[in-house]
Amino acid sequence: MAISSKGNAVLENLSNTYIPHEKTKTEKEDALGQEAFLTMLVAQLENQDPLNPMEGTDFSAQLAQFSQLEQLIYLNKSMDTLAASYSDSSSGNAVDYIGRQVSGNVDVIELDQGFASGGVYNLSETSDVIITITNAQGKTIKTIAQGQQEAGTHSISWDGKDSQGKQVADGSYKYSVAANSGYGFTNIPAEVSGVVEAVAYKNGKPYLLVQGAMLSPDSITAVAGSDSDTGGSNTANGSILGYLGQTVTSDTPVVQVENNTVSGAGLGFVLETQEPATLNIMDGYGQIVRTITIDAEDARTGDNIVQWDGLSDAGDPVPDGLYYYGVDTASKTASATVSGEVSGIRNVNNIQYLVLENTGRLVSPSAVTGIN
Repeated sequence: MAISSKGNAVLENLSNTYIPHEKTKTEKEDALGQEAFLTMLVAQLENQDPLNPMEGTDFSAQLAQFSQLEQLIYLNKSMDTLAASYSDSSSGNAVDYIGRQVSGNVDVIELDQGFASGGVYNLSETSDVIITITNAQGKTIKTIAQGQQEAGTHSISWDGKDSQGKQVADGSYKYSVAANSGYGFTNIPAEVSGVVEAVAYKNGKPYLLVQGAMLSPDSITAVAGSDSDTGGSNTANGSILGYLGQTVTSDTPVVQVENNTVSGAGLGFVLETQEPATLNIMDGYGQIVRTITIDAEDARTGDNIVQWDGLSDAGDPVPDGLYYYGVDTASKTASATVSGEVSGIRNVNNIQYLVLENTGRLVSPSAVTGIN
């Protein structure tokens, strides 16, 4: 962008000392950048009334604004660099999974120097299997009929070529699995379970090696601790894995309903005195879906357990998902406190929850009120 001073010697000297930054085609045009600001300032100086020139205080104020603009631009660049650095360093937590028993969804095959790796699937019964491999644009490049396979875990054998026999470029390719056990082909989720043997990096991203498959940490659905876990120190460094094997307490237990089944044991709560109580079960939006009344003769001081059948007040099964509950009493002393050893980590809707072994309840790490 050129800056013209239209014959004014002083302004021409000023503009000549400024070297505009030439934008590349890949850079975005800012609504008001350094060049635009200076252009406007020079234009203002050129067109001011000679009999009523700009006050020196106004000129100084605008120069100060220009200086602040520069600082903000550099601050934004620094924040972008910091964010990128944090994103790169956060992937280091993948190493914490080594030796853990994990389960997760995997649907990616990595092709490196023409060699394919990472494709696995599980069958619950003997079935005919067809594998479909697609590229980043979702276009099918190869369909592999693997024939009849027995129940269990199987790896996908692919020579890295498309349906025309041409070698495809290295990179990440997605696959889907269709199985026919006698009732027609249906798509089955590509899942893998096992101990994390190592962490591998592809294209700058970490992957967990589980039974020969490359599992992204973002695709993990469950984590269990190993016999050698000692817990304790890992919690301090911010890793959710540090909770494994520890006993935690929370006043906000989460109930998961899956396939119309309420997971875990009954809903527990604590009463300081024997009195009637009302247990309200709420969905994720805070709406009460079921109210259960406990009479005084059925309540007791201390721990109480109430069974929920997964039905709403209308008698209909509630949708699968996460639910919360609270307890009301006349004395306002009841609490829905749960405590138990963390036996695993479950990923629900891309949010990780702690699994309390002796209750089956889920607890958000942010809702933990005590660690024993």
